[in-house]
Parts: sequence; structure tokens; C-alpha cells
Amino acid sequence: MIWGALKNRIAMGPASSVADLGSYIAAGLEAITSKEWLGAYKKMRKQEKAYMNLVLPPQTTPAPSVQELQDLSTADATDTQNAVSIETLEGYHIYL
Repeated sequence: MIWGALKNRIAMGPASSVADLGSYIAAGLEAITSKEWLGAYKKMRKQEKAYMNLVLPPQTTPAPSVQELQDLSTADATDTQNAVSIETLEGYHIYL
């Protein structure tokens, strides 16, 4: 929104050189009023709230027991006695 306001100001009097463009950008940013900044902020907050309402809250993941953690840490590829079955692991959902 602020970027659009800046572009509109520059478009009304296009720069003839890169040096002019730099000064136009600086002047354009200085010309943006606190009312415009506040309006952009309020609009952004409204959009953020709408987005957050669309996102589902994460499901809770059950904490593994001490025994399950020990089984996982001591099991190797050939060890079937301490191996955790795939059915046990499917109960856990990991969200990144």
C-alpha cells in the first residue's frame, strides 16, 4: 500500500535519470503522511486477522513416554527386540 502510494507519486512526474529517481523516492517517502501509514497498518492488521482465521490451529501431538524414547534411542536396524512398530509411530503427527 505504501509502495503503491510511492509509485503513484513518482508516476505523476517521472524521473529523467537515475539520480533524479533517487531523489524522487526520498521525497516521495517523506511526502507519505502519517494518515496513509496508519491506514496501511490498519488494513494490514485486518488482512492478517482474516488470514489467521483461515489457518487451522495445530493439533496437539501426544508426548512419547520415557520407555518409547528409550526404545527408539537404543534400537538399531538389526535389533528387532526393541524396535518400535510402524503402528506405534503412526499415532504421532509431527508438524514443522
